[in-house]
Formats: sequence, structure tokens, C-alpha cells
Amino acid sequence: MSVEFRQRTAGEFIKMLKRRRWMILLPVLTMTAAIGYVVYKLPSVYESKTLLTVKPPTISEKVVQSLTDEDLSQRLQTINTEVLSRNSLEPMVSKYKLFELERNAGVPMELIIEKMYKNIVVEPERNDEDRKVAAFKITYRDRSPEAARNVTAELAGKYLNAQINASVQTAEVTSEFLETQLAEAKSSLDSLEKQRLDIMMQNVETLPDSSQGLIAQLQGLRQREQTIAKEKETLITERGRLNDSIRSLNSQARIIEDYGEKETQDAVRQASRIEDTPAYAQLVQKRAELKAKLENLKLSFKEKHPEVIKAQNDIDKVEDEVTALSQNTQKREQDATRSSSRKAEFQKKNLDVDKQRAESQIAQIDVQMLSKEDELRQNLGQIAVMEAKINTIPNVKVALEGVTNQYQSARTTYDDRLKKYNDAQQQVTRERNRQGETIRVQDAANLPSSPVAPKRAMLTALGAAIGLVLGLFLAVGFELPRVLKIQNIEDAKHYTGLPVLASVPPLHSQSEKAWLKRSHLLKVLAGTAAAVAAIPLIIMALTASRIFERMVS
Repeated sequence: MSVEFRQRTAGEFIKMLKRRRWMILLPVLTMTAAIGYVVYKLPSVYESKTLLTVKPPTISEKVVQSLTDEDLSQRLQTINTEVLSRNSLEPMVSKYKLFELERNAGVPMELIIEKMYKNIVVEPERNDEDRKVAAFKITYRDRSPEAARNVTAELAGKYLNAQINASVQTAEVTSEFLETQLAEAKSSLDSLEKQRLDIMMQNVETLPDSSQGLIAQLQGLRQREQTIAKEKETLITERGRLNDSIRSLNSQARIIEDYGEKETQDAVRQASRIEDTPAYAQLVQKRAELKAKLENLKLSFKEKHPEVIKAQNDIDKVEDEVTALSQNTQKREQDATRSSSRKAEFQKKNLDVDKQRAESQIAQIDVQMLSKEDELRQNLGQIAVMEAKINTIPNVKVALEGVTNQYQSARTTYDDRLKKYNDAQQQVTRERNRQGETIRVQDAANLPSSPVAPKRAMLTALGAAIGLVLGLFLAVGFELPRVLKIQNIEDAKHYTGLPVLASVPPLHSQSEKAWLKRSHLLKVLAGTAAAVAAIPLIIMALTASRIFERMVS
């Protein structure tokens, strides 16, 4: 039958601790003494600090943008790489006589630089409001307070110079890069501008802007074509009319020839009778007209007036002619014949004149028609040329739009790069004049008055804690076999389950009691001697391992 382990009371645990007090106390004293000795032998380490702040720009933020948290962090990282490099740190080791013990011991310079690098701490500090980096702190630890201050001050100076040089160099490199890009953009822009101008010069008459003018000219040419066609139709109509007139004149000439003889015969017959002859009728009519004219003149003038006399003379002449006509019938017949013939000839001549005039007009019309046909051909040629130009406009427009789009894109690129280049030039000027956002020393490196390491009291207390843990571990190791045995009445009751009627305490003689005391004293003395002897060994081990030097350096 299994029995549960009896739980011990607090009083029993206290008894155990009292019984093993020397086993616990001696390790505590040993570790405290050893670690305390090693810690107090360590060299003191001094820490110097300097505070560098990010100074806002001295000009408007519209001109220069403030550094963002990411920009400043990136800049600090770049500066750290430069300032904390071996080329930067190694001269300071000799200059300020750093790590003389290690150098005298022959430690390689690489390890010394690495140790120095670990002693440098750069911590950015942020604003509580916008959580941006507003400053950063540089700390350096060394065994000499003067060396700590000097190294910290020089590091701060290197940070300032590196920041200024990095800013100016970055701005100049950016400016040179943008200048190259700007030149490339300008070359591309000029090339496209020349190509655009070449297209415009080669197609100066077929540019898209001239389409309306060309269409208007084409419409004018077509209207001109219609006008010429109408004029040509008018000339053709007039020529036909003139040809009809010539045919009519030819018909009239034939009629005159056919009836000429008949009229002559009729005139001879009429000439044989004075009253029936046209001449007599004309003379009578003329006499009547002259008499009427004379009467009118007499109303206005006297009888001796030249006009009156002339009119009277004309009347007398007509009378003489009537008399002569009546006296000579044969002559009248001959005159009638001649008159008829002259009349026919006169009519024929008039017809010939009209015919010649019509033929001349036809010739002129033919010349005009040839001219109109030439004008029409020229106009059709101009229309063809104009239509070809108009048909060329879409191709020119496509080519010009393609080049124009490329030109506009190149122009936008050029303007953007020009703006960036101008901004970069302003940035170079600002960085050289320190008008932008810069890093300044707010608190100079201090000369430390008290060491920051090692924390001797804390490390000594740590040694005591280690000794206490070790003592408790030893006490538990020695007490554990006793706990597993029946040692008192309570154990007997618990593990047997029987009531205890009586108990007999240990019975020792005086000599046994004295021996037990001497034995206990010898054990304590032996433990104390072992503890004291262990102190140098522990000190040597700790010194050889350099564990505390690593902790405080």
C-alpha cells in the first residue's frame, strides 16, 4: 500500500535551515568575497554624452522641405557608416591613448576597434507630439573621463562635418545627375521640335490649320467651274443663235434675189405712171413734209431767214423733180430700175454686213469658247491639286499629331526635369549656406565626474545571491536523504498509521555529547577552510574568464 509523502511545516523547514546554516552561509560568504574582490579590482568606466539636435530650416518650408523621420534615420545610418568606420576610429585610439592595456598586451587593432565601436552608442530621440526624430544622443565609455569626453566631442564634430559634407555632396551629385538628364531631355525636345518644323515646312500648304482655307478655295474653284460651264453654255447658245441668224440672212438673200426682178418690173410699171411710182409718192410725201416744215419755220422765223429760205429751196427742188419726173417717163423707168436694183443691192449688202457681223461674233465666240475650255482645264487641274492637298491633310495631321504628342510628352519631361534641376541647385546653395535642415550640437560632451560602471554593489550582491543559491542547493542535497527517512514521531504516525504510545529521546553520555560538539566544530572549521581556500580559485577563474570585464566594458 502506497503512502503519500508527508508535507513539512514551516517550522520544520526553519529547523532544516538552522541545521544547515553553515552550509548555506559559507558559500554566500565565499562568492561575495570572491566576486566583490574581482569587481572592486575592475577599472572604472566613465561615460560622456553629447546631444545633437536637428535644427529646422532658416528659410520657409515652401522653399525647403523639412527632413522626414525616414530621411533623417537614413541619413544617420549613412553617417554612422562613415563616422564609425575603422578609418575614422583608428586615429583616435592613438590620439587619445585608448585601450593602452590591450595594446600593450598585443591585442590586434581590429579587436580594439571592435571594442571601441561597442562603447559608442547613437540613440535618436523623438518628439512626443509628432513622433519625429528631433535629436540624437552620442555616448562613449572609456576608462579615462578625459578620453571619454574627447572622443565624444570628436565624434560629434565628425557627425556635423559628415552631415554637411554628405548633404552638399548628395545635393551636388543629384544636381549633376539632373543636369545630365535635363540635357538629354533638351536634346530630345530640340530633335522633336526640328522634326515638327520640318514636317510643317514640307507641308506648309497642307497643314491641318489650312484645311478650312483649302476647302474654301476648292469650293471657289468648283463654283468657278460651274460659272465657266454656264458661260460656255451661254456662248454655245449665242453661237447657235448667230448660226440661226446667218441661215435666216441667207434665206432673206435668196428671197431678195427671187423677188428682185419682180420688184424691178413692178417699179418700171409704176414708173410709167407718175402717180403710181414710189418716187412720185416719195416726192409728194417729201414735198408735203417740206411744206409742213416751212409752215412751222414761218411761225418762228421771217421769210428771209436762212432756214426758211433753205426750206423753200428744198420745196422748189422737189417741185422741179416732180416736173422732171413727169417730163421724162423713160428716165423714170430707168431710175426706177436703178432704184430697185440699188435697193436690192443695198438690202443684200445689209444682209452681208449682218452676216459678216454674225460670222465675226461666231469667230469671237469660238475664241472665247477655246479660252473657256482652257480656263476649265486649268480650273480642273487646280481642283485636282487642291483635292490632292486636302487628301494629304489627314496624313500630315496624323504625322504632325504623332510628333506633337511626342513633343508635348518630351516638353512635360523637360519641364519636370528643369524644375527638379532648379530645386537641386537651390538645395546645393542651401546646403552650402547651411540654410536647410541641419544637425547642431545642443549639449557639448561633458567631462564625467563619476563612473557609470562597474556597478560594484550590485555585482557584489549578485555574487551573494549566487552563493545563496549554491548554499541552498547544497543544503537540499544533504537534507534530501533525511527527508526520505522516519526521523520523528510525526513521521512514524504518518507512515505507519498507528498511534504512538511513547517516544524515547536519544541517550548520549557526556563523552559522546562532547564528541558530537567537537565533530560539529571540526566540520564547520573544515568548511570554513574550504570556503576560504576556494576564494582565490574563484578569483583566478573569474579573472581568467574576464566575464565581468565584458559586462562593464
